[in-house]
Amino acid sequence: MRQADSHTSIPTLPATPSLVARDHDRRALLAALTFVDKPPESAAALASWFEKHLVAPGRMRRPTYVTEGFSKQVALGLHAAADPDEVELHELVEAARFRVLSSLRAFMPPAADDRFLAAAIDEGRVRRAGDAALWEPCPREEDLLSDIVLSLFAADILNYREFHDAYLCVCKTCLRIDFDPSRSGRTGCPEHQPTATVSVMRRSRPPL
Repeated sequence: MRQADSHTSIPTLPATPSLVARDHDRRALLAALTFVDKPPESAAALASWFEKHLVAPGRMRRPTYVTEGFSKQVALGLHAAADPDEVELHELVEAARFRVLSSLRAFMPPAADDRFLAAAIDEGRVRRAGDAALWEPCPREEDLLSDIVLSLFAADILNYREFHDAYLCVCKTCLRIDFDPSRSGRTGCPEHQPTATVSVMRRSRPPL
């Protein structure tokens, strides 16, 4: 885990100040990276993640449950069972995490699949902030857990597309996220060095 500055700790972001845009709130990215780097292992931990990163900042209402694809709903807060099924929760969180990381991996060149950005906009999980040029996440409590996390990534990517185009790295083996291509390329990580490094910076497209 590396620090972007002395006030905000963002997992895997480079320490070099010039690589981190600091003129706008990056807490959405922090929230998303916290989820994928340290997935919540209990209903209480997941509820705490929601409260800190989404509810308290006013990004969404406090959810009473979470769901993912064909998984059963897992209750949170006052609606949670006294002893929730940890295996079921773990499977739900891991399914959400895998979908998020797979979407980011597909976003990498050469595929450059950014359909999750369009989906976040079309389905209302991101919206224009006070400044019309900026985006902010606004997921709903009934959204899939993966869509909620993707809305956090989507808002930051829409605001800082060139940053992500230049520095986002996703290991093709373990799907680990990093923002320092100089260490292991765009498609590797310290444990899984790529056989060939792809380093492509696409021209930023205007926000939809």
